[in-house]
Amino acid sequence: MKAEAEESSHRFLSVNPEKCVGCSICEYACSLEKEGVLNPLKSRIRIIRGPPFIHVATTCRQCEDTPCIKACPEEALHQSKETGAILVEGEKCDGCKWCLEACEYGAIRYDSALEAVVICDLCEGEPKCKEACPEEAIDLVEEEADISKAWVEASKKWIDASDRLLKMTKGEGVTDFLADSKEIMERIDEKYRELFESKK
Repeated sequence: MKAEAEESSHRFLSVNPEKCVGCSICEYACSLEKEGVLNPLKSRIRIIRGPPFIHVATTCRQCEDTPCIKACPEEALHQSKETGAILVEGEKCDGCKWCLEACEYGAIRYDSALEAVVICDLCEGEPKCKEACPEEAIDLVEEEADISKAWVEASKKWIDASDRLLKMTKGEGVTDFLADSKEIMERIDEKYRELFESKK
């Protein structure tokens, strides 16, 4: 029964690229929670920006085969049995960065001040980036396959987004786009206000 409980508590942080608008609020929320500053460069989640309408946040996927753990020569990384998060033992990490090379998602950051790596630890099961996201693009899912499914669905939508952009260059759908953008910006503005108020 104990093993079943541990397995059921394992969650994966999933970012839906279809919903992500690249606002960076997740980066600010993460840096505030983990470093006490509003600095996206100190975040453990990263926004990747591509062509128009394509933005996505990326962070640790808590991979089941844990290539970062296998790459660490100092055994400074381990996976939490409770949450599945990859945890760093700072006193063991010598900053060799082998784990950065092993991570195919670019989810590990080297902190020059600590002289060690930092990785998303899921905020003990209540990720602040998820709470802060104005578009609800970040979620905790039960299966790693759910993350891939979200990407497949999003890739279909990106084709539609490209068509929409082409139509806008001809003056079609601009009004609807501006109305949608206004609503998104209002939600983003509200979340930014909440973050800056919490910093005071």
